[in-house]
Amino acid sequence: MSGLSMEHERQIRDLMARDQKIAAIKLYREATDASLKDAKDAVEAMQRGVAVNMPAPAPAGDLDPFLENNIKRLLAERKKIEAVKIYREAYNCGLKDAKDAVDLIQADMRREGYSSSPSLSTISNDPFAEDSQRNRRFLVIGIVLMVVLIGGLAFLLLAGNGF
Repeated sequence: MSGLSMEHERQIRDLMARDQKIAAIKLYREATDASLKDAKDAVEAMQRGVAVNMPAPAPAGDLDPFLENNIKRLLAERKKIEAVKIYREAYNCGLKDAKDAVDLIQADMRREGYSSSPSLSTISNDPFAEDSQRNRRFLVIGIVLMVVLIGGLAFLLLAGNGF
């Protein structure tokens, strides 16, 4: 078992021998950062005596440029879950590793002020997402004007009735 220490392997086999499959899966996940499904499959394979292949570790810094641009595009479109899924599939890594890698890409994008296209930074599918400070200011001004207008009308009505 590459990537899994002899001690972890011994502990996992010991847990399986004591019929503690869930604890064995949990230990495998902690030791390897594998997904739940991968850990379950690996532990069951160990139980059957089949050799277990560890998932390939996620690359540290050298990403495929096409994949990196695709992930950046998805992040710019606020589709982080899709970006994590694509990363996991491309590098056959666990959810935590993929999320951490996508988080690093996103942090780099923020530092660089990245936008995959000029329109993404100014146009959004959600018209209320852009310039919320300005929108709030207009809303407050509108409410104040309505209150003044209603107050003025009420004053004129009451003043006209002899109050």
